Amino acid sequence: MTRRGASNEFSRYKTSRRLGAAGLALVIGPSMLSVPTLSHVTDSSAKISLTYALWDPHEEVGYKLSIAQFEKINPNITVTVDQIPYNDYTTKLAEEFTSGAGPDLFWVGPQWEPLWTQDHFMMNLAPLIAANHINMSQYYSVLVKMHEDNGAIYGLPKDWDTIGYYYNKAYFAEHHITVPSSLTWNPVTGGTFLTLLKEATTDTSGHNALSGSFNANSIKVYGTDAPNTYQVGFGSFWAEDGVSMLPSAYSTKSSFDTPAGVQTIQFFQNMMYKWHVAIPGAELGSNASLPSSEDLTLFCQGKLATIEEGDWNTDGVASCAKFPVGVIGLPSGPDGAISITNGLIDAVNPHTANAKAAWLLEEWLGSAASQKILAGGGYIWPGIKSLDPLFVQYWAKHGINVQPFLTEQEGKTVEYPQALGAFAALTVMTRDMGPIYLSGSASAASVLKATATDANNALAAAG
Repeated sequence: MTRRGASNEFSRYKTSRRLGAAGLALVIGPSMLSVPTLSHVTDSSAKISLTYALWDPHEEVGYKLSIAQFEKINPNITVTVDQIPYNDYTTKLAEEFTSGAGPDLFWVGPQWEPLWTQDHFMMNLAPLIAANHINMSQYYSVLVKMHEDNGAIYGLPKDWDTIGYYYNKAYFAEHHITVPSSLTWNPVTGGTFLTLLKEATTDTSGHNALSGSFNANSIKVYGTDAPNTYQVGFGSFWAEDGVSMLPSAYSTKSSFDTPAGVQTIQFFQNMMYKWHVAIPGAELGSNASLPSSEDLTLFCQGKLATIEEGDWNTDGVASCAKFPVGVIGLPSGPDGAISITNGLIDAVNPHTANAKAAWLLEEWLGSAASQKILAGGGYIWPGIKSLDPLFVQYWAKHGINVQPFLTEQEGKTVEYPQALGAFAALTVMTRDMGPIYLSGSASAASVLKATATDANNALAAAG
């Protein structure tokens, strides 16, 4: 981890982040409710305590390092970090917000943002962003757009994610498997991607799935997993086959029940039960949906040669694997190479009693000074695109080349689906699509048709 030049960044931040004497009203979502005008907190001797909620214990370490510097700059402000387990996060915060409480700042993913915007759980920061001349062009435009609605902006981009494959470099070397510079796939023949997975799948006698002697009933190491999840499963493959979950943002009807949508899911089923290069879905938890990161456990046990995952799991993979790890970008499909991209923001609670200090923390976490700490420590891909090399450099020093994730982010991406009922629809989809992943005999076409009906009902109910 390098901190070279960091002190100068802190100094520049401290002298240039003062709000004008007149201050500015904060605005809450579409209702345009105002809260008190702001002035720089350090102009007052009042002691202020903020609470900052997040869910990732690894990133918590990095954010505490950043916040420690913020507290030095603003000695009147103390920040308590509340790490809430992901599975409890939305329920806990929604209950607190409904009662008029909750953390002052908190992580928000795009899947919850439409509903939380409607319920006025997040403050519109666009006026403050404009008044303080925050350069929004420093962030990836897709991240800004992801958290913007009709001119309202609900947070400064803090990070981004794309999807790829981690692979066991020792296993590949042992079996003389060469990682090609690029891979292709199609739902009928599988392309070079399927060839690689067959080469990486071996039975207990040491034969790979390309061999006529391969025994599919006695597999020792599977080439990969094919999870029943949108983000780290079929979502990017759908995009590469011209399929989208929703036809547009905030849609109340899905668009995935098409011939291409079916054939992509059939491809996943075939990886497991026709070609036997992906571990059966029953090994991936309830409905093959990875509820307890089963893919990571299997990979680190040496039972999978690769896993499809998001870059946020780089630390998790590096921590549990007892072998060197590499990264392979997603194979290019019929419509090209396309990864789902996602990004989080720090949102401000409109009920906070400390709006002045909350904005200063928001501004700090969105700054280059803060994001240098987090990217340089390998905690996040920074929302500020010019700082991406810091993340690459950190993991290169730890033996992992994460460049494929960045190449995807700089290429063609598809945003995580946003609609009032998107989160509910995705939950229903995981449940309904389970039989496809748990059996080789389930009809992908008939299951997907029923899934689309239930997803549409969830979307319509929310909309």
